Amino acid sequence: RSHPWPLSEGRCHSSMAVNLAQFESVLARLESVAERLEKGTSGGAAAGSAAAEDVPPIVLAFDMFMQGKIPAVEGAAKDLNSKDVTEATEIYVEGLRLLRELFVASGGCQKPQEGDWGKILGPVMELGQKAQKACDSRSDFFQHRKASAESLNVIMLVTSPSPPGHVQSILETFDFHANKVLQKKVDKETAWIKAFKESLKELKDWCAENCKMGVIWNVKGKAALDYFTAHPLGAAPSGAAPKAKGKGKGPPPPKGGFVGMPEEVKAKLKAETAPKAAPAAGGMSAVFNAIGGFDTGKLKKVTDDMKTKNQPKEESQVIKAAPKAAGPSKSAFSKRGPKGEPKKELQKDINWMVENYDGERVVMDDAEMKQLVVILNCCNTTVHIPNKVKSICVDSCEKVNVLCQDVISAVELVNCDRCQMQALGKVVAVAIDKCDGVNVWLSKASVDAEITASKSSEMNVTIPDPDGKEEDGDLIEIAIPEQFVSRVVGKKLKTEVSGIYSG
Repeated sequence: RSHPWPLSEGRCHSSMAVNLAQFESVLARLESVAERLEKGTSGGAAAGSAAAEDVPPIVLAFDMFMQGKIPAVEGAAKDLNSKDVTEATEIYVEGLRLLRELFVASGGCQKPQEGDWGKILGPVMELGQKAQKACDSRSDFFQHRKASAESLNVIMLVTSPSPPGHVQSILETFDFHANKVLQKKVDKETAWIKAFKESLKELKDWCAENCKMGVIWNVKGKAALDYFTAHPLGAAPSGAAPKAKGKGKGPPPPKGGFVGMPEEVKAKLKAETAPKAAPAAGGMSAVFNAIGGFDTGKLKKVTDDMKTKNQPKEESQVIKAAPKAAGPSKSAFSKRGPKGEPKKELQKDINWMVENYDGERVVMDDAEMKQLVVILNCCNTTVHIPNKVKSICVDSCEKVNVLCQDVISAVELVNCDRCQMQALGKVVAVAIDKCDGVNVWLSKASVDAEITASKSSEMNVTIPDPDGKEEDGDLIEIAIPEQFVSRVVGKKLKTEVSGIYSG
């Protein structure tokens, strides 16, 4: 009782000493974590902030993407325990590492010339060929391999003016093979292909945030071809920058993961991607000044004797082509009209053949009811069939007029141009196929004839006017429809004549 305060004061000092020691330990750990965050994921522990300065901000952002999405794909491949899937995943990861090396080079190199890309991307082409050769259609994992091989095309985003759109096109191609993997409905394979696709989707979003209008290169840097000649793609250690200051393995990420890109990295990336102000002397005025100062003194002059119009005509120097062997040409078969000597003959007592007439009038007095009349390869000819026949066929003719009496079966016009058919008696059917400019004249007895047309144009049918007098010879010309409108009605297709023929 006589010494309460000294005792409690000692206890208080002891408690404060313990609490301060714990606080200092926690504070030291927080400072260590903050220092690691400031250095970035690709800077070495010994290089410190100097290493972070040498690595472009786009590389730091890409490292964060890799650490966030690739482990899920590798983990799903490990769970599947398939050699094909494991190798397919390794090829994909290797492709992303090559893409990272291109990002690293963008900080210190000029944009490659169009003709230099083939040499720079040689290792990428070799990796793609390796992936395609590994695709065996007999394997159960063929579609997995194909999906991985197609994904390697994302590396080409460095050449695209719109990387997000480029990755989107790769995703669409990737989906073709991914959907076939999903159709198998194997849980582990489904998990792997979904993780794979998710990484591509995230890469598209990453491009929209970091290189939406294309990868920015260093205009003041060294020539890209020289750099990649000295440092070929794939030669640098995986995950390391090619520069000497940036070598070495970076510290592991904190257990809690990364909250986001450090503010100083965002500021540097924003400064690099911001559009630079045009120089005061630039613009179109500078262009016109350059054009005005262009020296034409070294250009070659065209003298009068060099002009084509002043060149002497030497017909003797024209070399004639050697004559070709006579043979049927393509135009000879496609041309309508006579292709030989005109003839009219009866074959097998059934078929009357009227062929190769030009500018004549042919009367078929001998045709009978059981016979067929074929008019073939005629031009500017009128064929009159006064007797009743079985059928009439007009084939490959031009400007041919056919006058017939009665036809039992049908009158056919095939491959004809500007031909006319007039029925003086009874005709029950007319068929028109692949013809242009056909006019069908029907008598009063043939008005009910059925007209069938296909692949033809400019067709008309002329009939007697039912409201007019027969002795006056009033006629009506009606266009045969060429245009139709089809609609799906239930499970059937309903087709109607176009409204342009309603008049």
